Amino acid sequence: MTRPGDASRIPEPHLRDLYLYWHDKRNGRSWPAGDDIDTAELGPLLPYVMIVDVLQDGRFFRFRLIGDDVAIGVDPTGKLQHEELPEGIYRDHISALFRRGAAGPGALYSRSAYAYTEIEGPRSISRLFMPLAGDGLAIDMMLIGQTADRLFSRGPSAWKANPPTITEEVEFRLP
Repeated sequence: MTRPGDASRIPEPHLRDLYLYWHDKRNGRSWPAGDDIDTAELGPLLPYVMIVDVLQDGRFFRFRLIGDDVAIGVDPTGKLQHEELPEGIYRDHISALFRRGAAGPGALYSRSAYAYTEIEGPRSISRLFMPLAGDGLAIDMMLIGQTADRLFSRGPSAWKANPPTITEEVEFRLP
């Protein structure tokens, strides 16, 4: 397994390990294919993983796989992102992040702060968007890692809430 030096920029160990996995699956290509990703190989990383289809040149996204830590009590598998998330600031934010992630080049790391007031939602979520291309050229899927700092153990899903403000704390690209 190669160890690109840029991986050290990712502070969360689960996301760093997922990036190294994706990077190795590239085998010198710009993007690995969706078929290169074997969920059985992800082991302890699987709860932090999403796999989504990139549709209509990155305008829409369909959830294929959602890890337990990402799902937080919902199951959007097979659903389109804009249909699953409620209209508002959160959906706008997530849609923009997914579009930037699918645009390439390389992987996109993002950490956002969420100011929930009506529910005890996550206060900070880090995501890593790693494009996949079945033909090696056109991005048709993404492997996404996500970790959250939460102040709760049980409660309503943050997927359905709209925090009044979302602040982008960090965003950068990795090769």
